[in-house]
Amino acid sequence: MALADFFERIYSAVGGQLNVSRDDLTAALVDVVVGIKCAPNLSTNDIWVAELSTNLLARLYPRIAITGPESQCSKLRQLACSINPILDVLETAPPETTISVGPIESASSLYPSAGGWVARLGHKYHLGSGPTNPYAAAAAATFASAELFRRVFLKTPTEPDIALSLLNFDRNTGEQLKLPKSNFGDVLFVGLGAVGNAAVWALARDEKREGRISLVDNEKLDLSNLQRYVLGLSTEIGKDKVVLAAETLRQSQLAVETAKVTLEEFAEEKGGITIPTLCISVDNVPTRRAAQALLPRLILNGWTGERALGASWHVFSRKAACLSCLYFPLGQGISQTDQAARALGLTPERAALLWMTRQPLSDDDIKVAASKLGIDKTFLEPWRGKPLGEMYTDVVCGAVPLNLPITGRVEMVPLAHQSALAGILMATELVKRTVPGLAKRSQPEPLVSWEDVLLPPPSSWPKPRAREKGCICGDKDYQRAYRKKWRNATHRSSRRSIPS
Repeated sequence: MALADFFERIYSAVGGQLNVSRDDLTAALVDVVVGIKCAPNLSTNDIWVAELSTNLLARLYPRIAITGPESQCSKLRQLACSINPILDVLETAPPETTISVGPIESASSLYPSAGGWVARLGHKYHLGSGPTNPYAAAAAATFASAELFRRVFLKTPTEPDIALSLLNFDRNTGEQLKLPKSNFGDVLFVGLGAVGNAAVWALARDEKREGRISLVDNEKLDLSNLQRYVLGLSTEIGKDKVVLAAETLRQSQLAVETAKVTLEEFAEEKGGITIPTLCISVDNVPTRRAAQALLPRLILNGWTGERALGASWHVFSRKAACLSCLYFPLGQGISQTDQAARALGLTPERAALLWMTRQPLSDDDIKVAASKLGIDKTFLEPWRGKPLGEMYTDVVCGAVPLNLPITGRVEMVPLAHQSALAGILMATELVKRTVPGLAKRSQPEPLVSWEDVLLPPPSSWPKPRAREKGCICGDKDYQRAYRKKWRNATHRSSRRSIPS
């Protein structure tokens, strides 16, 4: 069986969600073959559904059957093997674990499709078509991947059909509505992890979108990222994430700039930000709060939780929650240095000194941490001489997979389809909120979410969210600074489309 080289990261995701052992997960994957079955003459929407479905399945399952017209399937097999080069590509898969794409006679009971703004997952082929829309097509692929996951690992029966409009989150609005052409001006795109990857995947296929995107991320693609980064291929390990995203966007109408820095470094270098629209999907709360404090006109936020996912949009002058409200500290929490101290067995004083001064970890620090984690110190040798923050992020937070028996649990990592849908929703909100006609037809609530991906999608996605008492959006000085900053804004298309 061809378990991927990034299997430890797969285990962190599936094992964390389901609380299963490595042996149990391995046994489950040995016994399952999943499939993609394509009809002839696929529509553009169907091609996108097939591409993203294959992309997501190859990041989890080591045995896949891809069947249909060779002109289409050869490309899908090549994609799957570029993610996991030791993948077992088979001839057939059971109907109950096969995703069928397009108008095809099949015993499969998973039929994702898209038309206009509506994403569907049926259990027999849905006869109908609509305008091309990469956001709806991508969402349909994630719905199919999610139900397939529940069938394989939770043994769930066939679930109700799904029809979801990404325009306002009812069942059918915009099914025959074409994507309009627009220029969304300048966008600062912060964070190119799994959520950001999926947003870029969808934007790259949107031929109607023009504008300029500044990509900001200070990290490189590593092996563990292949578990859920839909832009990541095995040959691209070590590539800067901003470069990977920029290369993907070459097929679009968007102008792209890159900055291999953090948001904080970018803002310090520029003396603040004057870019009106900011998309953010970073993996830490302080940077999200910093993003709101920089006072862009519009913020789009994509996120995942342990089993949750969602996206939100924020205009600081609205009475609804700003981005900081979503991450407002409710009471005194444990500091990051204290978390590191507890996790790695260091004294609070030693952890604080190492964290604040970025002094390199000593041999004694490595010994203490190894003892606390219940592993041989040789496993931690790569972090000797590096700052405490790096070891804490890599080892404890799961950026680098290690077997840590003393922790008693698997570090929770989002599933591939979970992160992908969050990114798709974020990209969708970017388009909707910067096109006046779409903004008027979209949901007024600032937040949409799916609280538990181990259950079928919710009946209601939009969530109202009031401002948090004590947040900066209720501060008169911040509001005055926001109005002054954007009073004479020249980005007219953005100004017309953003509610006040």
